[in-house]
Amino acid sequence: MRWLVNCRSPVSDRESDPVTATDPLADQQPDSDAGRAMIEVVFLAVLLLIPTIYILASVMRIQAATFAVAQGARDAGRVIDSAPTLADGVARAEEIAQLALTDQRVPSEGMDLRFVAAGSDCVSSPEIRPSLQPGDVYDVCVVAVVTFPGVPSVITGSQNTVTGVFTVHVGDFREGT
Repeated sequence: MRWLVNCRSPVSDRESDPVTATDPLADQQPDSDAGRAMIEVVFLAVLLLIPTIYILASVMRIQAATFAVAQGARDAGRVIDSAPTLADGVARAEEIAQLALTDQRVPSEGMDLRFVAAGSDCVSSPEIRPSLQPGDVYDVCVVAVVTFPGVPSVITGSQNTVTGVFTVHVGDFREGT
């Protein structure tokens, strides 16, 4: 058996050809995938980034609404307890709850201020008349509709609600009811 051996080295071929001797890229084949990695990375980044940003915006919207109704219920309960009359207290409570929602950019049009028996469910329990009699205990509930970014209210309606509750304990030594 005879073996054929190429005695010429690639370096000597390159040196003999004047074009390839000066061009270091002459040996490389043209790459058909040049630039595709950048397109794939940008495509995947956009594909993953848009849903992530939407989810974060929705969670932040729910958190802001939850904070707003909790703050509104607490402030409304405190205003009622310190009001000179019940009518003034309820009017002030309505205003302060709307202000708490507005501070967190939650629409106050769908807000519902309710008074229920202590420990009752704010949505399904019957509403009671608040009182400023010493020793009375009841819950002040603020219910607001949450809107999601980019979703029309026709689709979600008023089903996405958050509720804030504050229990009012009218002081035993209260004067001027």
